[in-house]
Amino acid sequence: MQNWLFNEYAHCGVDYSDARRAARYDDQHRKFRNYEHEFQQMLAFLELGNTTDKTMIDLGCGTATTALLAAQQFKQVYAVDVSEAMLSQARSKNLQQLPNLSLIQAGFLSYQHAAQPVDLVITKAALHHLPDFWKQVALQRINRMLKPGGLLYIHDVVFQFEPQQYQDRIVAWIDTLHKAAGEQIKAEVETHLRDEYSTFGWVLEGMLERAGFTVEKLRCNDGFVAEYACCKTQDI
Repeated sequence: MQNWLFNEYAHCGVDYSDARRAARYDDQHRKFRNYEHEFQQMLAFLELGNTTDKTMIDLGCGTATTALLAAQQFKQVYAVDVSEAMLSQARSKNLQQLPNLSLIQAGFLSYQHAAQPVDLVITKAALHHLPDFWKQVALQRINRMLKPGGLLYIHDVVFQFEPQQYQDRIVAWIDTLHKAAGEQIKAEVETHLRDEYSTFGWVLEGMLERAGFTVEKLRCNDGFVAEYACCKTQDI
């Protein structure tokens, strides 16, 4: 590895390489997330229709909850994450009946997709682990994993408010999550904002354009957690 390359395996912010944190991940997030509902909402948002002949990569899959749901409907799913602890949690789930699901330890900058380009790449709550320079590199790599006209779905913290509003908006957002999910999530969100690399929507949208994508849809209800549906419109 070149010394100047970003090290995806050295965690920033919340340490999801920690086995104890990985073991608690799903239970903590179910306090304020409904994974099954999220998955169905994602499919509706993307307007995918029949997925039985489609292939998908989940980059930053975590405990592979979304990938497991996808493997029940998609032809092939590749679930990719840098954290062995998170993948270990994924393996503890009922995978033997899903031979179309592959778990791979790698990251945005290191995953080598050896199969044919896929119909869909998704990344949920993971792209913010990269600084903006490396987000751009990652988006260009994702472009090459997709078929022409393929879709990229991003679900992440992407700031949709004006920079001068940041203090009031952040304090209110943390308070909402604290009330919904408790002290641990409050601490993790504070760590995210302080030590990780979420960016503004206008920055991310410029990166997507330069990476050969057209943003077809954007959905955000709170100014923080945003969904993007992006179509690959040119090869990079």
